Amino acid sequence: MKINFDRRHDLKDLYQVGNVIRDYTNTLYLIVGNVEDGYAMVNLTNNSVTEKTNTLEELANLYGEDEDVLVNAEINVF
Repeated sequence: MKINFDRRHDLKDLYQVGNVIRDYTNTLYLIVGNVEDGYAMVNLTNNSVTEKTNTLEELANLYGEDEDVLVNAEINVF
């Protein structure tokens, strides 16, 4: 498994559906949702889900921190 961390400075680039974010506590979150149902983050460490927001911008404003990092994981199975 190869894991890269991408330190982007704009939270709206990080908080997109399908992205995995690592926060300052090294917890991993998956960004999920859609326009009809709202957006949330799934904690991949303990399988909990944050409260939903209406937009990705609201999600980033509510939960985003400057220390957040985009996770890019690649799994190679031979």
